[in-house]
Amino acid sequence: MGKLKKLLILFLIFAKYSSSQELKVSVDKNPAIVGEQILIQYTINQKGDNFKSPNFNGLRILSGPNPSTQSSYSFVNGKSESKISTTYSFYAQATKAGKYKFSAAAITVDNKEINSNEYELTVVKGKNPTSQNSNDKNLFIKVEVSKKNIVVGEQILVTYKLYTRLDLQNTELSKIPDLNGFWSKDLETSSRFKRDVLDGIPYNTAVIKKSVLTAQKKGKLTIDPLELKCGVRTQNQRSNDPFANFFGNNFQVREQLVSSKKIDINVSGLANSPTNFNGAVGSMNISSEVDMNEINANEALTYKLTITGTGNIDLIETPTITFPVDFEVYEPNISEKIFEGGRKRSIKTFEYLIIPRFEGIYDIPAYEFVYFDTKKNKFEKKYSLSHKIKVEKSLQNEQNQVIQKTTVKSKEDINYIFLNTKFKKIDNSEIKNYIFYLLFALPIFLLILIKIFLRKIKTKVFDKNKNANKIALKRLSRAQVCINENNYDKFFEEIEKAFWGYFSDKFKVPVSDLSKENIDIYFSKYEIEDIIKDKFISIIDTCELARYTPVIDKSQRMDDILKQSKETIIKLEIESK
Repeated sequence: MGKLKKLLILFLIFAKYSSSQELKVSVDKNPAIVGEQILIQYTINQKGDNFKSPNFNGLRILSGPNPSTQSSYSFVNGKSESKISTTYSFYAQATKAGKYKFSAAAITVDNKEINSNEYELTVVKGKNPTSQNSNDKNLFIKVEVSKKNIVVGEQILVTYKLYTRLDLQNTELSKIPDLNGFWSKDLETSSRFKRDVLDGIPYNTAVIKKSVLTAQKKGKLTIDPLELKCGVRTQNQRSNDPFANFFGNNFQVREQLVSSKKIDINVSGLANSPTNFNGAVGSMNISSEVDMNEINANEALTYKLTITGTGNIDLIETPTITFPVDFEVYEPNISEKIFEGGRKRSIKTFEYLIIPRFEGIYDIPAYEFVYFDTKKNKFEKKYSLSHKIKVEKSLQNEQNQVIQKTTVKSKEDINYIFLNTKFKKIDNSEIKNYIFYLLFALPIFLLILIKIFLRKIKTKVFDKNKNANKIALKRLSRAQVCINENNYDKFFEEIEKAFWGYFSDKFKVPVSDLSKENIDIYFSKYEIEDIIKDKFISIIDTCELARYTPVIDKSQRMDDILKQSKETIIKLEIESK
């Protein structure tokens, strides 16, 4: 055991040492423009010598290799630590467009030669920047769409990229595109600017929004423009007053509004879809499992159905599974792990709690899962496993089963039947007495009935409010978890998902028909007050914008929105019953 521990320590030391001995190559411009000066650097976090330059294959070297060394020292908890790095720099220039592949460079560290990776540089022809002076060429948004011809339920990736040659001080989203006919899932993006070359002109670029859109209906669907407010730093015009030019502020920040172009997406319907098709589109698999195959009656087992793959997995509705009639089945617990909106392998699980009530041998049949495969352009069927469940007698029931035998004892259990029965005539005075007592008791009886009726009304209102509160808490439970974890972006996504899911279940609206227009139609149809309808739509709008609007006190905002969401669902529940 001691030897194993020593070997492990030596391995970790060697791994750490070898990982630091890496000759890394970096280029400040890729792609670069013909005639542009390019900085190429080779760096190693050790002191090295005998540097061997790579073959740049036609790239013109203006200067280099230029060696430089950086050292740093730290003193923590009584221990000193020093770090050193060696860099060799080249300044180069390309005389023509094309791809330039650098061979590996090499350096010697502790009598050992370390090689870099090969590197490929792309060089493009440039355009004269002076011909691109207009603002619309120096600042614009480009929309990239992964696909423009799709089917209902298919996903596309939409990326909004900001291109600029100006000095930007700040940016703020002022209008999010309306996505009628699409279900939207926003992806995380980095706000860092990177260099890119478009049509021979260099730009600073940043991805400002990236979304996965799922088509919910067929036809020509339009993605409206996105609008962005930009603070552009510009130089003031020179004044005739020399003192103003010397002491004054020579720059100002002006606001400029920039918007993307609208995009049309052609969505085809899915003809001749099977009857058990529930809208799943992509590339998927299905599996099932039970936690036990033998169980006593009145005990619980778990049946789990899992769907994996890529596509609109998060929109797949609860499957209809034919369980044995003697099984008491509870609503499934649904969990999902969706990566990049379903464009990467994702998982959705339906977990059922089942209680068999009687002994016997039962079959949970295989579930037939139908989805439309976008790669094969046809419907596919996948089947889960079938499961045989053996249910034994409940031990508790056996203990409680008592067979009772009853014996009849003569003269004790059966009384004597009188045969000579005599009847007596009731006189008028007794009838009058009954009427008197009846009239006396009637008001008391009516008061009791009224009290019971009022109590029932009060109980009904209480139960109505209680049920509405329970529904609201259930729908918003995931949003509450986000507050506990201080996950601001995920919180608004869960609120939005909860509202759309509630609307779909409440009014039996298919996922493909979810839109703000249909909220208006269904609320009017069921005579829901306009103030509740407006608040419902307002919260959805708030969730769409919240992820792009800078907020100082995020915790307070999440608490406020959760409170408003809960109140809105409760009011809607009470109003619609």
